[in-house]
Amino acid sequence: MKRDDFLCQKVEPIELKTEMTVNELIEEFGKSQSFGAGRVSTACDVFERMVRDKNCTICLALAGAVVPAGLRAVIADLIRKRFIDVLVSTGANVFHDLIEALGGHHYVGHWSVDDFTLRKYHVFRIYDIFVPEEDFVKADAKLVEIFDEVAEESRGNTLSTNELIWKIGSRIADPKSIVRAAYDAKVPVFLPAIRDSEFNYVYWLHSMRQPASQPLKIDSFKEVQEFVDIVERSVRLGMVVLGGGVPRNTIQHIAATTRRGLDYAVVITMDRPETGGLSGSTLEETISWGKLKKTAENVMVIGDVMVIFPMMVAAVLERLGKDFIRRERSNQ
Repeated sequence: MKRDDFLCQKVEPIELKTEMTVNELIEEFGKSQSFGAGRVSTACDVFERMVRDKNCTICLALAGAVVPAGLRAVIADLIRKRFIDVLVSTGANVFHDLIEALGGHHYVGHWSVDDFTLRKYHVFRIYDIFVPEEDFVKADAKLVEIFDEVAEESRGNTLSTNELIWKIGSRIADPKSIVRAAYDAKVPVFLPAIRDSEFNYVYWLHSMRQPASQPLKIDSFKEVQEFVDIVERSVRLGMVVLGGGVPRNTIQHIAATTRRGLDYAVVITMDRPETGGLSGSTLEETISWGKLKKTAENVMVIGDVMVIFPMMVAAVLERLGKDFIRRERSNQ
């Protein structure tokens, strides 16, 4: 390379004005192309290309407490628009979606409130979000009934977590629910670590009500073939990660297992790579495993998901326009 190759694009100053749209602000970030602003701009570009690529299967990895914090309607809307073809989530996020769908609520709290006092009043804290214990109890009771019904319907057959979530979704009326949206749109929802959530307690309560041989049978390994089949039918594969953890690894591992590799990837995380943990691992590192193609369009944004993801979605929706319709995809 020559010296001039390093000096071919100037950093343009960000200019703000009254009545700017979200996308206009993102475009100003793109003019700068520096630090977090540049990465957010690139994330919008990559996500837009994913959505416009009708031969791309878009997988969303959902970790962290983003549903309690208020992203459930955004995600449900993306599912209905088919901007998400596969959802891989922690069990907790889906359970918190169901708390809302079954009449419970999450409340604005504060991180500095005394937790012994909260315990006295049966209020659970998720950083600066409060959830009353009775809303968990209400959701538990209803889901135990649903587990009982599904166990009777399945008659001993083993279900994947996706099959379970669709059966729950068929019984949910809330249109803002992620689970209901996934059922309506027939978008698979995989919960590879379902036991590490309140679903664990619901299953235990359900099993105590059943004869020894008749509780619901759930096998998270069953969904491996379901996910492999989806990827193998796909021309291209895209991934958007909110947080990281098991959901991110599940998508990346399927990309490596099928030897397809990801064509697009956007990761939004607050974690760092130095500890060796997957949530903070760089996308460059995934190339060594065959999870990401060397030619893939990708970006890793270090920042708060609750700030960056809504901005990214709003900017891309603005670019696409209200009449844009993504081609229907079949994942069955």
